[in-house]
Amino acid sequence: MASSDPQHRRPEPTRLVLLEQIREQEQGTKIRFLGCVHAYSGKRGFLVLKHDFPATTAKAPMVLANISNMLETMNRDLVQTGAWINVVGYVRKPARSAINEEMRGDGKTSIRRRPISIPYLEATMIWSAGAVNVASYTSAARSYQQSLPTAS
Repeated sequence: MASSDPQHRRPEPTRLVLLEQIREQEQGTKIRFLGCVHAYSGKRGFLVLKHDFPATTAKAPMVLANISNMLETMNRDLVQTGAWINVVGYVRKPARSAINEEMRGDGKTSIRRRPISIPYLEATMIWSAGAVNVASYTSAARSYQQSLPTAS
């Protein structure tokens, strides 16, 4: 909760970030970002989101979003590979087993020889971004972030 709300009556504000900035956010931070669906596991309720589609490099920033609390009411178009979505949720500590299992995405088995650290998010809301110009969105988000007062 915000320090200006000692009795916790108001919801925590959402911080607009770019997908590549999620890794820098503290655990428990409520964020909003734009992402492209790269993989979906209905069985586990996870989405793998990246900043572009198709990903141009194997090291493209990604996030693993837990959407299990929304599965019953979700429109399936939102989880189609290649769909651009807006996501609101809380940054959480990654669950190692979930990440290792879900990173296969295409159903093929892959072996990782070193631990991977991928930002993990508990999503509370998602909606379609429609036909979005990613470069314009990124520029607007950065401009907005620069206009915010810095914490002292």
